Amino acid sequence: MRDSGITQIGAEVKSRRRRRLFTPVTVQALLSVTMMVAPSVAATAQDADAAAEMARKLQDPLASISAIMTENDILMKTGQDDVSLAFSIQPVKAFSFEKAGLNFIFRGVIPVMGLAPEAQRPIVGEPLPPGTGDTWGMGDIVTQYFFSPKTEGGWKWGAGPMVSLKTRTDSKLAGPGWGAGPVGVLVGGTPVWSFAFIGGQLWGFDGDFSTSLFQPNVYYNFPGSPGLAVAYTGQITYDWKASADDALTVPLGVVISKTLSIGNGYGMELQLGPYWNAVRPTGAAAWYIRYGINVLFP
Repeated sequence: MRDSGITQIGAEVKSRRRRRLFTPVTVQALLSVTMMVAPSVAATAQDADAAAEMARKLQDPLASISAIMTENDILMKTGQDDVSLAFSIQPVKAFSFEKAGLNFIFRGVIPVMGLAPEAQRPIVGEPLPPGTGDTWGMGDIVTQYFFSPKTEGGWKWGAGPMVSLKTRTDSKLAGPGWGAGPVGVLVGGTPVWSFAFIGGQLWGFDGDFSTSLFQPNVYYNFPGSPGLAVAYTGQITYDWKASADDALTVPLGVVISKTLSIGNGYGMELQLGPYWNAVRPTGAAAWYIRYGINVLFP
């Protein structure tokens, strides 16, 4: 009987504890916590969707965006097996002309280099002469102007002029100088793939520069990780002024990119990956590490 009484008392105590757990104050507290957590979960989902959308825009050379992009290479085994560095700042600005039914996209490439003796300038030019130290400075700026018809289809295209400016700070870092040529791009994709094919020809007005370029940009976007992608963005070039053995450059490799929404319409993309020059001119890098930090503005 004593054990039975103790059991009954214990059951009553547990019952009272259960009733205390569900007092109005407790229920109100639970509701408050739920209301605080739910918006943060929704915000997280919204940020993920925004990051995925921003990633696709940054992958599209014809997208209606304002951005500052960078493309930076740590060049291995250049010249006499030395390390060289190549950086570029790439402002992008798109303008919409509704009445004309087209978009206008401006892209610039501002190169800054630190090249070892006998290193090949990235993309264009002859190898640097022998020496005892690296050559640092800015090269020739190249600008691109795309006119792209507005379309509702899955593929779109743009074309326009490419203009180079003689902005080098050292003659060893010379590129096209004053020059121009045509450039075009074809853009398309699927829910997870993004494609952009850029092709152009640039001539120097002094007659010493003539280079063709082709850049296939292929991105795979991971559906389970919004903003995360793996891509090939190598630039294939052919220097018509060089000897046949030193004319072609063909890089092979991949980069991994992650795009983040940082609020109020701003975004940031981080890129990192290795490339190997399967075909390269004398003095060019055997391989390189590419990294980039791109900022998207509202």
